[in-house]
Amino acid sequence: MRGFKFGLAVAISSTMILAGCSSSDSKDGGSKVMHALGKDEKVTIKVMYYDERSFFQQYGNLFYSKFPNVDIEVITNQGIYGEGKDPEKEFNKLIEEQKPDVLMLDINRYEKMAEEGKLLALDAVIKQDKFDIENISPAITDILRSKGNGTLYGLSPSFQSEVLMFNRDLFEQNGIEVPRDQMSWSEVLDLAKRFPISGEEDKRIFGFFQNNYGQTSVYQFASMIARTEKLSAVDPESLKVTINTDDWKKIFQTSIDALNSKAMNSTQPENNNMQQTMGDYLKRDYFVSGRAAMTIGSFYLLDQFKQAKDQIKDYKPFNWEMVTVPVDPKNPDITTGFGIYELYAINAQSTVQRAAWEFIKYLNSDEFAKIISRSTQQLLSRTSYIKDKDGHNFEAFYKLKADTDLYKGYEKIPQNFYQVFNQIVDEEMKLVVESKKSLDEVLPTIQTRGQEAMDKAIAESKVKKVTEGTSTQEIDAVKATTEPAE
Repeated sequence: MRGFKFGLAVAISSTMILAGCSSSDSKDGGSKVMHALGKDEKVTIKVMYYDERSFFQQYGNLFYSKFPNVDIEVITNQGIYGEGKDPEKEFNKLIEEQKPDVLMLDINRYEKMAEEGKLLALDAVIKQDKFDIENISPAITDILRSKGNGTLYGLSPSFQSEVLMFNRDLFEQNGIEVPRDQMSWSEVLDLAKRFPISGEEDKRIFGFFQNNYGQTSVYQFASMIARTEKLSAVDPESLKVTINTDDWKKIFQTSIDALNSKAMNSTQPENNNMQQTMGDYLKRDYFVSGRAAMTIGSFYLLDQFKQAKDQIKDYKPFNWEMVTVPVDPKNPDITTGFGIYELYAINAQSTVQRAAWEFIKYLNSDEFAKIISRSTQQLLSRTSYIKDKDGHNFEAFYKLKADTDLYKGYEKIPQNFYQVFNQIVDEEMKLVVESKKSLDEVLPTIQTRGQEAMDKAIAESKVKKVTEGTSTQEIDAVKATTEPAE
């Protein structure tokens, strides 16, 4: 069924040819990769998405206006999540039972399915249809090719990225040079420390603002720096905690110094009013409210500037600009603040691959990007449509190359490890901040306690996997072999 049709008033001609190729052979003499859909041919494709209603609002209705003979059945993937469920197992079950033609994937599933031969390679049909991917950000196509071992198996109409935003007015008022692209964290924090720290805490300005929705911990900020420098607290292959190192010590010291300098916020105002308005929420963001010189922000922050004008009484707009996020000096062209979370690929087992390709092709077309650029709050893969009426330069969002190995292998780390480990680090770092212990004293302790937490999480994970459909006696036997010896 066509689902929810909301009668979008989009002036799109529906009298186009569905296939992007002629009847002649390609220049290299080979046969066509895909045959054209017949003029009156009716086809139904199954598309995986979060929710049927939002799918038709965002994509389906626009696609229908262009392809009236292609019907869409939405296969929702919400059921793969929930307490006691293994998302990976449920995802595979969904594909096996529902057989969607178009798969919505994250980058990890994309890489895995491409390696297993479960996705249709797109390079040949892209060439056949002369589909323009040159104007799609190379940051996107590069990472998708990398994850596909050199082959393109999917496309994404949007991406997420971070930038370093700064308040030009505050920099000029204080006679400080503005940030530039590809600075290191040390350089950013040195700039932040040049701003005055005098004045009442709830009124003064800050050199750097971290939106933490509460209190910034040493580990929270240190993790941000560590991610930039591709430093991990855990080796995902051996599942060994690796935090007792000189590199981690340096990062922790940088984080402690930044918080102690008062150049950045350690807390945000608490909301004691249960009837909090949007204006109250926005005022808690020191950068949006004009009280911070710099912050790390994503594209959604632009919408908050617009809302602040309407929601904050006597709001004073300021001149804001952006440069690239801080980088690792050893790899200044790489960013770890880039992600693709909604990419589309074709099931290699699909029997309607041409119609499935037309859907993916349209979602990633110049025409579609032009239409949704008027209302979307997403960063579009066709970056020429990323703009605002004030003429800001958004190149910083896509100037750097994506880190293709970010989080590689991290799916092997038990999910129940992170919360325990974070608590351990926060407890030990609190002793350092209070001058009760040194970093040299707490790092070995963190590593030991962290490894104990990891071993326990691994054991619990093994028990959980075995207990599905297993008797009580068998469970007890598994526990006996997996619980760490005291």
